[in-house]
Amino acid sequence: MIAAGLVIDRIERLARISAYPWNLTRRVFTPQQAEAEALVLGWMEEAGLSARRDPAGNLVGRIEGPVSGGPAIVIGGHLDTGEDAGRYDGTLGVLMGIAAVARVIRRGTAPRHAIEVVSFVEDAAGRFGPGGFGSRAVVGRLDPQALDRDDAYNVTLRRAMEAHGLDPEELAAARRSPEAILAYLEIAAEAGPVLERSGSAVGIVPALSASTILRVTLVGAVAGATTIPMSDRRDALAGAAECILAAERIGAARERVLVTAMRIDVEPVASFLVTSSATLGVLVSASDDAGRAAAAAELAAAFGTIAGRRRLEITVEQGVDPDATRCDPGLVGLFEGAVAASGRRPARVAPGLMGDAFNMALLAPIGLALIRCRGSVGRGPAGFVDPADIEIGLDVLTAVVGALAGGTQTPPAAAPDPAPGRRP
Repeated sequence: MIAAGLVIDRIERLARISAYPWNLTRRVFTPQQAEAEALVLGWMEEAGLSARRDPAGNLVGRIEGPVSGGPAIVIGGHLDTGEDAGRYDGTLGVLMGIAAVARVIRRGTAPRHAIEVVSFVEDAAGRFGPGGFGSRAVVGRLDPQALDRDDAYNVTLRRAMEAHGLDPEELAAARRSPEAILAYLEIAAEAGPVLERSGSAVGIVPALSASTILRVTLVGAVAGATTIPMSDRRDALAGAAECILAAERIGAARERVLVTAMRIDVEPVASFLVTSSATLGVLVSASDDAGRAAAAAELAAAFGTIAGRRRLEITVEQGVDPDATRCDPGLVGLFEGAVAASGRRPARVAPGLMGDAFNMALLAPIGLALIRCRGSVGRGPAGFVDPADIEIGLDVLTAVVGALAGGTQTPPAAAPDPAPGRRP
């Protein structure tokens, strides 16, 4: 039986494959990525899966069900990273998926449904802009201009794919139909403190958070900083600072809603002048759509009050506002039952950013679990996942995959058509 020790050994081996010796950076479609992929394809075959690359470059390890080419339970993750990444970022899900399927195979019971482990390409944003290239190709939602995007060295995505041995003209063949996927599962290290504080090794995700973006522009009057009395000033920068503090206060007062001031731009930037214009972005994230909308409305009202008191003109524009993506209740219950069967108390957690799961929810019901990360930082080089927690996570994932593929648990119904506000 594949144990946590082997998963950790493989994580450490992959972590040594990097563009730089001083940190882990493994960009998509680079020689380092190709080296990591060769290892993972070998580990898939060693576990008893057939292994291949699809036309987008995603790695697919598969064990067939009774009908060749039939629908599959899919476990996802990714191998490429951003700059200065953590060793568990995406990789944990791929390697735990391989290990869980190997355990199911070694039990000797033929699965009633196919099982796949997929390592998606470019989940980590960075080299060619927004991430999720591989899963977007699978769901048929690629930007038509995606192949023309270039990196910092003016290498286009098209050229990078060709250098990686892929044919960009065949990208459409990577698309899968809803009938091909029974359920999508993902497991990752938590990028937060909830599990460590609760003492739970495994957390279950009920819904993926969505985000509302507010663009707030405050306009006052430019003036000399050494000549205009304080009472006569219409200082946009000071107003923006008060808005940021209000955003922090409103976010802290609401449970399960996160409010973040992302950036601020000011004019003029010359010294010894009172700022006449300031624009800030505010991100409101939650898996509860109603709570997120209420927080956004409260923020807009608070910013308006601040602007009025400071005699500033204000514009609040609301940008991205998709509906949150819900995990399938049956899969949530199956994960929670597997945690309870292991003798541990299941906890529910928010996942942070999980781009592939957002995309795959357009094709199939999704179920997600997070593994406790010591230091409360699942992403980045400081995070550490205890081997004992990986072992628990393996037991849980194996139980869920075995129940779905073995027929003891009926796979959930196919995913419905996405709502108009849902992320494409």
